[in-house]
Amino acid sequence: INMVINKWLHEKILAWEIELQEELNIDVKNLDYVLQDGLFDKVTTRFENHNTLLKEKILNSLDLELIKEKLPEYQEIDIKIFKDTPGFKLWPHSDRINHRAFIMINLIDNVDSTTFYDHTDKYLCTASNKKNKGVFHLLHQGNPTQHAIENTSQKDRYTAIAFFKSSKPLISGCCP
Repeated sequence: INMVINKWLHEKILAWEIELQEELNIDVKNLDYVLQDGLFDKVTTRFENHNTLLKEKILNSLDLELIKEKLPEYQEIDIKIFKDTPGFKLWPHSDRINHRAFIMINLIDNVDSTTFYDHTDKYLCTASNKKNKGVFHLLHQGNPTQHAIENTSQKDRYTAIAFFKSSKPLISGCCP
């Protein structure tokens, strides 16, 4: 376990800044990536690495006890390693109902990071863009919120995202 929670991001969002205390040592620029399939219709700027050993390394860095405390109903963790090329954009959106939370970790110092909005698309805050930092966000609980990302830089953006999934009914009132 390598993850610590640093601070609550915003009073209207169930999201906290997280930080990995030890370096993951993933050479992201020299991995093999393929175009991510199944993500919206015309996104051609997000690529994914499928190395199971790296995904396991990321999983082992997470504090699963703490996550289980905040999200007791999760049943599955899906780890993704992404390369978002310049111009990548996901508009403000809410995730599928079976996605109950995510942890996003910057694998390098990125220019852009996840941004959060209320249900009227009003900007609320931005997660850290620094290497080994990121965000833990509980979905579909508390105030209705959305999140988005855009790579506005001329460099590739590298992140790992752990999606916590469940088919069980939502349990409300767990946080903050």
